[in-house]
Amino acid sequence: MKKITVIIMILFSLVISYNVFSQGRIAEIWTQPAVFKADEPVSWYFDVTGTALEGETEGIYMWTWFPSEPDAGNWNNSSDFAALTHVEGNIWRFDLTPTEYYGVEAGSLTAFYGLVKNKDGSKVTDAFAPDQTPPNDIRLYDLSTIKGTAIIDYFPENFQVDRPLSILVNTNNTWSKCNTTPVQGDLALASNVHMHSGVNNWNIIVENNTANLSKTELDSIGDGIFRMDLILKDYYGLSDEYVLSNINIVFADDAWTHEGKALNCNDFLIQAPEVPVEPVPSLIFFPQKISKKDILCIIRQKNESFVTGLTYKITAGTIELTGSFEGNKDEMRVCVDLVTALKDVATLEKINVVIKDNTGRTITNSDIPLVQLQQ
Repeated sequence: MKKITVIIMILFSLVISYNVFSQGRIAEIWTQPAVFKADEPVSWYFDVTGTALEGETEGIYMWTWFPSEPDAGNWNNSSDFAALTHVEGNIWRFDLTPTEYYGVEAGSLTAFYGLVKNKDGSKVTDAFAPDQTPPNDIRLYDLSTIKGTAIIDYFPENFQVDRPLSILVNTNNTWSKCNTTPVQGDLALASNVHMHSGVNNWNIIVENNTANLSKTELDSIGDGIFRMDLILKDYYGLSDEYVLSNINIVFADDAWTHEGKALNCNDFLIQAPEVPVEPVPSLIFFPQKISKKDILCIIRQKNESFVTGLTYKITAGTIELTGSFEGNKDEMRVCVDLVTALKDVATLEKINVVIKDNTGRTITNSDIPLVQLQQ
């Protein structure tokens, strides 16, 4: 206990000594992959917005002192091996294999302490450390969770659509043969594991098929555990306005010979950490009472984030009118000339209106009565 206390005091003093020079908290830190092993390559990303390094385009370096101090003695003249790579704007990247960079065994890596600085140390950031609240720390994922009885896990918990996410599955614990007698662990017999998945209750789907095998394949990290590394926005082609609610997953091999599902043979469901409340869309028909000698305008306001287009089909007896709405997410509208379209129709009591969005979802399938005109 005394030895541990001394180590903690030394680390604390080091953090304090370096923070004397600190000039701003790093805005965000993330890693790719999000889940990485100590002995595999990883990229650390730093957003230095709000620090003294903001606006720099060259000459930013890593300075780290735990679990070892690779660039010891060079505070005023950082070594080339400690240089970060400029990505864009205020984003910088540091590529390393932790065991090689720190010169320690994988089992000795439990935490990372450091900061980033310019060449001579005249501009530095606040330290990153395990006691910092994410997204201002770098930590190793604890594999004991997924190596136990868990079937699926993911990291980080508070994931974002434009940042790396790692999804892990323990094939030994998955369920399959759901149409007969369910068995556990059949997927562990497969030579490869792929992810058949979608978002927002399968609203957008990336299929596990021959066209997507390289995209959907997971990496084995041993003991029947597989990892998928992705950025949700890129993987599913999400627009900037798309509001993610959940991720839906089924695992299988490339030929669907072996399958892996959740308990009770359910699809896996990962809920988004923070789901903004979207406004309730409104559908307006104008005028509210119409005849075959009117122009019918249909307006849909406050569309869902994933709605990028609307189409309509109006059935009036034997006549069908089809077309698309114009506008944007806030308001889409269309006006249909019933006067011209129905001029040769003698009697008509109603029309049927079907509206669908770009995903094929039916917004409405309604009969609208027509006001009968005096002859």
